[in-house]
Amino acid sequence: WPHVMYSEVKEAIFSPSYKKAPGPSQITYSALRLAWQADSTPIFLLISHCTNTGFHPHIWHKSIAVTLHKPGKPDYSDPRAYHLIQLEECLGKVLEAV
Repeated sequence: WPHVMYSEVKEAIFSPSYKKAPGPSQITYSALRLAWQADSTPIFLLISHCTNTGFHPHIWHKSIAVTLHKPGKPDYSDPRAYHLIQLEECLGKVLEAV
């Protein structure tokens, strides 16, 4: 695995919208940004270690499935009348972005 750079991790945390919905842990991008500003070293070392070893923690694979109605559908008993979205862990998304 190539070594991850500090700037890559920072960009992966700060580039997504702070309004993105969090996963099961409820840790938002806003919280990650505050933690990064307070002390970026532990977050960088965690992401760096995961990329160097090729490890993606199982807890970061968990997600929340949310069902949304597609607007204007005549019959909501039809499964195709819904969108299914997955709310994934923000740290998992940061790791995938790096």
